Amino acid sequence: MSDKITVLDIPSTLKKHLALAGDHAPDFGIINDGWNQDDFAVLNNQPGPTHGLPVKTDYYSVILCLRGSCKKTIGHFVFEVYTNSIHLVSPQFITSFEDASPDLLLYEVLFKKEFLTNNLLKENVLNNLLEVNPDYPPIYGLSQKSCASLKALYEKISDESREKGAFHLPILRLLLTDLLYEMNRACENCLLHSTRHLSKQYQLVYKFKKLVEDQFLTLKTVQEYADALFISAKYLTEIVKAETGQNALHVIHNRMYLEAQYLLSSSGLSIKEIAERLNFDNSSHFSRFFKRFAGNNPSEFKQLQ
Repeated sequence: MSDKITVLDIPSTLKKHLALAGDHAPDFGIINDGWNQDDFAVLNNQPGPTHGLPVKTDYYSVILCLRGSCKKTIGHFVFEVYTNSIHLVSPQFITSFEDASPDLLLYEVLFKKEFLTNNLLKENVLNNLLEVNPDYPPIYGLSQKSCASLKALYEKISDESREKGAFHLPILRLLLTDLLYEMNRACENCLLHSTRHLSKQYQLVYKFKKLVEDQFLTLKTVQEYADALFISAKYLTEIVKAETGQNALHVIHNRMYLEAQYLLSSSGLSIKEIAERLNFDNSSHFSRFFKRFAGNNPSEFKQLQ
């Protein structure tokens, strides 16, 4: 059995999107498989499912929400995507979504860093644009005026991609650069108007969630994380509950469950191999853990995919 783990690239994402669209020709984004850029694409989410299994990509996505809502997980951040907002998905994180409203409408630009660094931006400049404030979820609210302006920018990107006129790639690079600066402006505006300050408690919870993202395969208990943060397990439990409404152990287990979903749906690994990769004592222990979250065991979950 292959142990290859699937990481979505732009061509495979576009192929999946076009298959979902079928004969329906969307009025935004790339509409056929004649697009031959493997480092850039633009599309919308319609028609779209109400939830998406955890995936990893090798590209960035800048996503404008024009209507509706959904719950999004990107790495250790869990947040609501809402009307008049823009958010960034980076390739180093597992991402998933659920509870998408029937009217959800997203405009999405997908790109690899090489699309810009090979011809336009220096890598350090691009890194600064893509490494928006790491202390907060990567989603930023927009005024109606700003959202309308960004909608027009996305539609111009879509038109350039569809028409493929002279110099369309250099123009797309300029438009994408404009979009990244606008996203960073939205980030700065959100920080300026934020009522939430980086209290010591917030910083500790952020460090805990970041540590879970980095160490969930080796650190399994609240006590181990508390020791790493030089605080008591009781205090860690209290501040995580106060900041997130969740139990600290649930945060740890939820990250493990997310990884389990990803491996079950995106790899050829057997359940025994996945249990070993996730450092469970045996596959029975892993199956019991997984069923507590999913309501079905790993074998049943795989069959449903």
